[in-house]
Amino acid sequence: MRVRIAIALMCLLGLTALGAIAGPCGGANAMLQDASPAAEATPEAGTPAAEGTPEPATVNVVTLVAWYSQDPSGDFLNLGPLRTNDNFVAGLGEVNDRTLTGDIDFTDEGNDGLPRIVLGDSAFNAYPVVEGDPDSVQRWIYLNDDPGLRPATLVLQIRAVKGPYEGYSGTATFVSRAAEAGGVLVIVLVPPAE
Repeated sequence: MRVRIAIALMCLLGLTALGAIAGPCGGANAMLQDASPAAEATPEAGTPAAEGTPEPATVNVVTLVAWYSQDPSGDFLNLGPLRTNDNFVAGLGEVNDRTLTGDIDFTDEGNDGLPRIVLGDSAFNAYPVVEGDPDSVQRWIYLNDDPGLRPATLVLQIRAVKGPYEGYSGTATFVSRAAEAGGVLVIVLVPPAE
């Protein structure tokens, strides 16, 4: 064991000495810089890109965030607006006539007994990751791999079947705080491939 530690220390000292001899811009670092093309000036904001320079790719990703809580009936989850305080602690925001609300039914008959999320005018159906295997619909990550502990995370693969995102697909991630204490729902969607 002592021999291994001594060898490791000698290697470390050797690399340190080599770095000191080569300097911050010498040795291998200088060879890499010599082989790299010189950087060009970056155009200022609002300046069009040079001819032949590709424009940055746009990613059409939609992210929806909501607070969920257990309905008093215990049959489904309610969705409402999310708010955070100055310390970024999340909770249910104020519900008024301009906020989106909805619910999540984990055994929705309209989706063959699989989960359906309704948020405002949108409806999202969960579907199996492995076709024909309903057990692959819900993917859980538990604290210490113990299903009885919270926090826990549930991920569903979803497809929008109604509303402004119809045809979009993505994931719905539920991050729970504690049993029956609610949590955060994050839906991330991409448009259908053209």
